[in-house]
Amino acid sequence: MFLKSVFLVFFSLIINSAFAANFFNPPGEPSGSFDGEYTFSHICYGKSGPEGDKYDGSSFIIKNGIVTNNKAGAGRYVLKDESRIDKNGKIIIKGTRKDSNFSILGKFSENFKNKEIILKGKMNGKKWQLSKGRTCKITFKRTGDVKKRVKLENKVKFLEIEFSSKNTNDEIQLLNDEGESLKIKAKIRNIKNLNKGIIIVVPSSNANMDDEEIYEYKVSDFGLATAIIYGADPRYSSKFSGSYTSSMIMYDVIALIKYLQENYKDPKEVILMGSSTGSLAIFKAAWSDYLDKYPSISKISKVFMINAACPDTFDATLRGDIEIFAINGKEDDSTPGWVCKNLKVSKNYKNIHLLQYEGAHHFESNYYPPTKFIKNGMHALPTCSINYKTNLYSVVKVRNSSTFYDTETGGFGKDQKNWFGKNCVKKGNYQGYEKKGADNFWIDVKSVILNDTKPEELIGFTN
Repeated sequence: MFLKSVFLVFFSLIINSAFAANFFNPPGEPSGSFDGEYTFSHICYGKSGPEGDKYDGSSFIIKNGIVTNNKAGAGRYVLKDESRIDKNGKIIIKGTRKDSNFSILGKFSENFKNKEIILKGKMNGKKWQLSKGRTCKITFKRTGDVKKRVKLENKVKFLEIEFSSKNTNDEIQLLNDEGESLKIKAKIRNIKNLNKGIIIVVPSSNANMDDEEIYEYKVSDFGLATAIIYGADPRYSSKFSGSYTSSMIMYDVIALIKYLQENYKDPKEVILMGSSTGSLAIFKAAWSDYLDKYPSISKISKVFMINAACPDTFDATLRGDIEIFAINGKEDDSTPGWVCKNLKVSKNYKNIHLLQYEGAHHFESNYYPPTKFIKNGMHALPTCSINYKTNLYSVVKVRNSSTFYDTETGGFGKDQKNWFGKNCVKKGNYQGYEKKGADNFWIDVKSVILNDTKPEELIGFTN
């Protein structure tokens, strides 16, 4: 205990002296010499000893010497404009994460492309003085060059709206129309075509919407209205943290459809599109219990579950009038297609159509570089199965094990999140863009929506 205390005091003195030295010598003008994408992890030292974050893995981006975060990683960090690195490698990053302020100071080495970069930091609650917060050890690791943002041509401008929704944490709150109210933003294109139908794109598991904006762009000239729901940004804190759930995503869909019906026109049909966690959300559009509660979702005719995160079993009643397209990359080891196969064969569902294409996770999005192994990429479905009971409570089971968590008896709170993080969340998966798979997928999407092509005639059909 004595040695531990000595270490903490010694470490604190080192970092505080580093802060003192850097405070009066901030970085100079931003320089692009260290541009790239970097994964991030940290250990902070407090009274209880070293503490890290099992969800570390957020991507920090340095472009032209300016440090930003695309919010696609595990942690949601909001950075201040002064975050930068100069030509000598001196870096400063300041910002907020959830209810804390943080700062990072240090210097990159000449071998920054091949070696981990160790920096020093401070973190404290927003109500408290940052200089008196916990001292932290920060590790950056370069993963490659900055991804080129896909340039989307200007088409018809968006109409931005704000509608009322709720934080429906789980399937039971969704069923009972419960949850704290909040305002959600959406962008709608071609509102004049709403009477013909609308394609609604929902968020995934984080607040980065680059993929979703590509999805909307791809279908925006199909002659229907299109919409993107920006529901993650007001809620998201970190992947698998439980702060942003598939039930919240589905409630946003319900609320948006109702808003459009009351303020514009009643769409002839509604088509949903979502990836990963968003795909699990729109699967719920086919749950008969929700149709009884929310008649507006009777307009939903098709759902495209991209990077489909399927449950293994669903024991309640599934609507037969919605065409469900479960879409996966053939090499996807994060949301593997065999899970959706388990779901389909569990009750021989005729309206679940399995589609697979060349590539792995995110094969469909040219926002990503070519497929490669991502060391910090997180996944859960290969480890655990999701199983819904007749009353909509879920049982999560560790595969090839007798270990499980039943939300009906254990609840949806902190215990569930901790159990899931401990037993199900693992790191390391392949992901990236595959042009052939993407091209074939978007050809199939167009065929289904415009030509009502039969599933067995699609390029990706694997039933």
